[in-house]
Amino acid sequence: MRYEKSIRILHILLLLTVLSQLATELFMQVPKPGEAADHFALFLFSIHWVIGFFVLIIALSYLMLVMDKDDHRNRLFPWLEKDLRAALLVEAKRDIPGWFKGKLPAPDQVHLIAGTVHGLGLLLATGLGTTGVIIYLGIKHDGSMPPAIHFIREIHEVLGIMLWLFFIGHLSMAILHQIKGHRVFQAIFTAEQKQ
Repeated sequence: MRYEKSIRILHILLLLTVLSQLATELFMQVPKPGEAADHFALFLFSIHWVIGFFVLIIALSYLMLVMDKDDHRNRLFPWLEKDLRAALLVEAKRDIPGWFKGKLPAPDQVHLIAGTVHGLGLLLATGLGTTGVIIYLGIKHDGSMPPAIHFIREIHEVLGIMLWLFFIGHLSMAILHQIKGHRVFQAIFTAEQKQ
């Protein structure tokens, strides 16, 4: 499968910004009322929310691009169409048991599973960016926040854990595919066609 240049660029930008988010999240400190804060940790918090705006912009751009074209929409969100939902279940029943035995079909044979994973990751990044922006707009300088914003922050933290799991799983599967000779990294990071 050959990816369009726009898809490759958005994928790489999303990867870089999400990785930056995950890295800053490890060391940043969210301001809390009445608590002294480490200046560097607060600086990382500032970097985190600035990059978060970019994550949201990139994710929304990606969504607008794929939702505008039936083939991209169906590839990332096959569960939206009845026939594709049924085909996705068939593909999952056929292929997922083999994963536990080290059998990975070539990516062009599992387009619905791979597309679903990418689509869910895109929705996850969009959800994280959206909740992050809402938190930024609702948090006060001293770190206090109304109960609704605090609730959204809890959702943001759960989505953050899910993103870590997604990233680790997605990267692991991509590495396994690469080891199997499927050249998935070349397909997304270069104009080379997958074999």
